[in-house]
Amino acid sequence: MDSLASTSPLYLIVHSDHPLDPTGPNSGAEMATLNHARYIAATGRRVYLAARLKHPISYDHGVHFIDLGASYDVQRALDWADTQGTYVLLAAGKAFSIMLSRGRERCLRRVLITHDRCAGDSGLKPDVLEHICDGIVCVSHAQKDKLVSEGAPESKMTVVHNGVDLSIFHPSPPTVHQPYRLVFAGALVPDKGLHLLLSAFVELKSKYPQLELEVFGSSSLWSRSDYLNTEQLAAQIPGLIFHGKRTQHEIAEGFRRAGICVVPSIWFDPYPLISLEAQACGAPVVAFRMGGLPEGIVPGKTGAVVDEISPQALTRALDQLLADPHKLSEMSAHAASNAAIAFRWETVVEKIISVCEPSRDSTVRRVPIELKSPELYMRTTTDIGGGEAN
Repeated sequence: MDSLASTSPLYLIVHSDHPLDPTGPNSGAEMATLNHARYIAATGRRVYLAARLKHPISYDHGVHFIDLGASYDVQRALDWADTQGTYVLLAAGKAFSIMLSRGRERCLRRVLITHDRCAGDSGLKPDVLEHICDGIVCVSHAQKDKLVSEGAPESKMTVVHNGVDLSIFHPSPPTVHQPYRLVFAGALVPDKGLHLLLSAFVELKSKYPQLELEVFGSSSLWSRSDYLNTEQLAAQIPGLIFHGKRTQHEIAEGFRRAGICVVPSIWFDPYPLISLEAQACGAPVVAFRMGGLPEGIVPGKTGAVVDEISPQALTRALDQLLADPHKLSEMSAHAASNAAIAFRWETVVEKIISVCEPSRDSTVRRVPIELKSPELYMRTTTDIGGGEAN
């Protein structure tokens, strides 16, 4: 490990200007960035994560932190990196740091990892990205196709799906799962479609009186104002529980006691972690055919993909699963076993490192993986040298 740290370039990961909590609850993009940093560090490489930190911290899970402060002082982080020798720059979400790194000779490679729905979310026009990026990592094929349609350079793109921290998100015994308990986790914003799930839940409650719905999350995860009166809804709808913003461990417990996780996003969700994490805990996922969501689900085996975006279609899909607890139990077991192999962060960072160090693939430990669900990985295994997760 020490030898690898001394011979590999330092990794400077610059997060977007959204505040980051290194040890607490975050939205999916922030958690993906943290896991990229942690698992790259686990290979023995030196990793520094620069962000607007919500609280002071210098080191955690093998990752060194640089606080960019309220002014988002990326220039200072790059100046510091220049004093450390050669380094790789990974820009998570925003390409601002890549722009600032131009002309810095010690920056060996500039890679943008995008978790957003369009190229413009990076802060730059697609044709500019072609000139300043050495590589662009997309988290789903749907995201890549959308960015290419907008003019982003396909030749520089690699699809690397997100992964799951299996030390936190792992299954419980089948008897713990309650088939008539639904779970939702995420930002409580209109984009995530919770209002459609609430409508479906009320409809299904008349047929399944024992049905429950646990909701984890808050509008503050996206720095938004509340669009739902959670206290009023919880008082009016029996079986509806709002937990608010919780830790990953608490959300994992929620997944482990649920029969179904519902991800009713109605916006272009590139590839959310929630869907993968729920499956890893043994909760099959029901989601709309939106963005990259279908790429993380094997229909009929690890969940269901709903083509029509409406509360009626969601109600029908959930009803089919709730009416067959035995089938739901089989899907739970398949979701967990598939996730344990297919959604590993170790595999994710192998691919990211191969993008960042294309001439040094031998430094990345490669483990042969037998994919139990070829339906899901028929496309993803061809992205990097024949070898991918929210």
